[in-house]
Amino acid sequence: MIPAVLAPPPGASPVRLLCFHHAGGGASAFTSWAHALGPHWELFAVRLPGRESRLLEPRVTRHEQLLAELDAGLGPLPHTPYVLYGHSLGALVAYAFAQHRSRLGHPPLAVLVGACPPPHAEPPPLTADADDRRLLAALGRLGGMPAEVLGRAGILRRALDLIRDDLRLAQNLRAVPHEPLAVPLYAFAGDRDPMADHATMRGWSHCTTGPFDCHDVPGGHFFHSDPDFLVLLRTHLARLPTGLSRAFPEPSTDHREAP
Repeated sequence: MIPAVLAPPPGASPVRLLCFHHAGGGASAFTSWAHALGPHWELFAVRLPGRESRLLEPRVTRHEQLLAELDAGLGPLPHTPYVLYGHSLGALVAYAFAQHRSRLGHPPLAVLVGACPPPHAEPPPLTADADDRRLLAALGRLGGMPAEVLGRAGILRRALDLIRDDLRLAQNLRAVPHEPLAVPLYAFAGDRDPMADHATMRGWSHCTTGPFDCHDVPGGHFFHSDPDFLVLLRTHLARLPTGLSRAFPEPSTDHREAP
């Protein structure tokens, strides 16, 4: 991972928002977030190995590998106030990282999760062991495979290999012991998401001893790319405890990527 691309605004004491992508995705999943948050937020989109600018690096498929990777890549970032958002696979990653950082005495201010059954729930039917036909059918129902990828055999093969390794990581994260967090946890459920509806996302309430709420969002599994969700996200972030409402002046273009 690399440090922030842009410096925070002069005189600002920003809260950091670390975002974790879905299976098969990368930091670019949060590109549209760049203009959504105010100048008192630093947005870091975390890029796991094996994709985008890290295409040739070995992919992470196990809990202990993930934590070592995040510790090495994020460095001192979580030593200042920070909030986590994870989407789909990223929700499991954010939760595991929050547990880890809490054990070290540096918990996040809050954890936000979207489009993912909680770690203790019955896992989705989409698994790394599925053959190509079943995997593509499942991805098609989620709306997660662009037509330009389907039409190019070589790119499709690499995409499926990446998704399978990400699904192996998800399976491993579900298999490790889970300790409830002691921080606020807020869940978001797409009203047309076949994988994680409102009832499923409410299961995240068992993952924290702090405040919890579950919010319905218009859209399917990938609602996080919808501009309307970013407006909703900004509203909910402004309601977080610990005085975070100060972090919402006019929108700016402050955006970071941590590959």
